[in-house]
Amino acid sequence: MTGPDPFDGLQPGMRAVVRRRIEHDVHGVTDALGEIVAMDADTVSVRTRHGVQVIDRAAVVAAKEVPPRPARRGAPHLAVSMHDLETTMVEGWPPLERGELGGWLLRNGAGFTGRANSVLPLGNPEISLSDAVDHCEAWHDERGLRRLFALFGPAGFAVDEDPLGRELLGRAYQPFNHAVVMTAATAALPPELPHPCGARVRLEPTPSARWWETWAAQSGHADQSEPARAAARAVMSGSTEQLFASLESDGGVTGVARVAFARGWAGLFALHVAPEQQRSGVARQLMGAVADASRARGIRSMYLQVLQVSSPARGLYDRLGFSTHHECCYLGG
Repeated sequence: MTGPDPFDGLQPGMRAVVRRRIEHDVHGVTDALGEIVAMDADTVSVRTRHGVQVIDRAAVVAAKEVPPRPARRGAPHLAVSMHDLETTMVEGWPPLERGELGGWLLRNGAGFTGRANSVLPLGNPEISLSDAVDHCEAWHDERGLRRLFALFGPAGFAVDEDPLGRELLGRAYQPFNHAVVMTAATAALPPELPHPCGARVRLEPTPSARWWETWAAQSGHADQSEPARAAARAVMSGSTEQLFASLESDGGVTGVARVAFARGWAGLFALHVAPEQQRSGVARQLMGAVADASRARGIRSMYLQVLQVSSPARGLYDRLGFSTHHECCYLGG
């Protein structure tokens, strides 16, 4: 009988550590750390700092995805580069369709949220900036999407100081939804504490009907059309692994959240608390539950994105142990 496949859930492009047996040494093992560049039925190729290693899959005893390589010294949740964290965040809120233009990622989420429908400039488009924007505009137009670009930079960055930002502003694009990307070490986040009535957060791999109903009502999506609801379900269920958190008390769902696991990180999304339950500890309890779930998976770092204007939410995250990593905003045409 064969055991579980250690590469289940892994694919080329992921950074992973692959542990294999050493030939002629019954008890010896060694690790290969790097990007998976190829996989087939017999071998896996890992690009390490010493070059590409081709490993016999029969010799592999374990394999798991790990976070991106740190870009600087410091705690892992702060040492990751903006580029790598933005790439990780894509997997936490994945679009339904992806396009590429050099280092730019074009996203189509059937219109559900700017995050899943915007161009994310992760590198050089490999053509002139003007031609690159023309290409992206045509890509969005062909799909009936609003023309959207997502820009990111260090805290306090200005759109008009970015070459792409200047190009878009010159085309009458308007910036909106300025947001802060915050990160934390999961070890430092407080655990879940039970609600005064004794209720605990429920974590489910797929969202229940009550979770969807509560999320829709509390996020302003209750009146969506069926195609829009289908797009929301597809995006929010599209990560390799996610959990849907809900807290019930007094016969109703008082708060919901979603946590996605990818590239060795946990990402918090869709945290909403019923208006009458705000400032009552529901958000903190939901955060504690998803932090516990992340720690149980050996995940060391968590991220979230919050609007700059949302002072209460930012204050809560500050108190829990999150700090600003970088900022971002959208430009729409």
